[in-house]
Amino acid sequence: MKEKGLTGFQLKIIGLLLMIFDHISEFFSFTGAIPLAFKWVGRIVAPIFIFMTIEGYIHTRSKKKYMLRLFAASTLMNIGNYLIPNYFQRTDSFGLMNNIFATLFMITVYLCIIDFIAKGIKEKSIIRIFIGVLLFLLPIALSILFITNIENLLYLILVIPSPLFVEGGPIFVGIGIILYLLRGDKKKQLIAYIAICVAFIFTGEISIHGLFIDNYQWMMIFATPLLYLYNGKKGKGMKYLFYVFYPAHIYIFYIISCYVMSK
Repeated sequence: MKEKGLTGFQLKIIGLLLMIFDHISEFFSFTGAIPLAFKWVGRIVAPIFIFMTIEGYIHTRSKKKYMLRLFAASTLMNIGNYLIPNYFQRTDSFGLMNNIFATLFMITVYLCIIDFIAKGIKEKSIIRIFIGVLLFLLPIALSILFITNIENLLYLILVIPSPLFVEGGPIFVGIGIILYLLRGDKKKQLIAYIAICVAFIFTGEISIHGLFIDNYQWMMIFATPLLYLYNGKKGKGMKYLFYVFYPAHIYIFYIISCYVMSK
């Protein structure tokens, strides 16, 4: 009997397909031939992978291995982002900064800290709670400490992702934390998520131009039906598909854009 709803694998495939449109817009918008709608559909992608990272963290057999895998992917992509522009250069000021792995890893770090604090609360351990709060603030404090020295900051980001400077910044990390805290209650999860998306509307000019041209991040809201349809099943395997496809298509698009721009 066919399962109702969408499996995790199906959600990821949808995310990967929509990601292609988003990155075509990112790397080739200079041509003037890419519809803005490519960016609109791209707003759906990050929430899908944030949601699935939380599911992965909850259900993985080894949280340590899961986090190390994301950290390794983040580090390798940071190295790629640094090296590839040395061999393929665009004629504009475009910087190769894509690395959602760093964001997802940072989210799992905070989920681990939340679990640590929750255990302290359950055990009524003031010391454990205090240590947990310090750990929660530590990544932010390190970012602020290094922000005055750009060389140290770049080194920090290259080696250790920062919640302030990862792709999507504190907003994406915050979404991950909120969805995790509300795990087990999809209704509350989605209501909170919708509220965050709606809040983006008020960060810019509330007009047709403002909502659809200048400030369209609120369109993350259209990920809601997909998250609602998630049936809790893993689906097919291929857990390394995302780890390979994401950097591969980023670098292919970037290299092609270099050649297109040079002509």
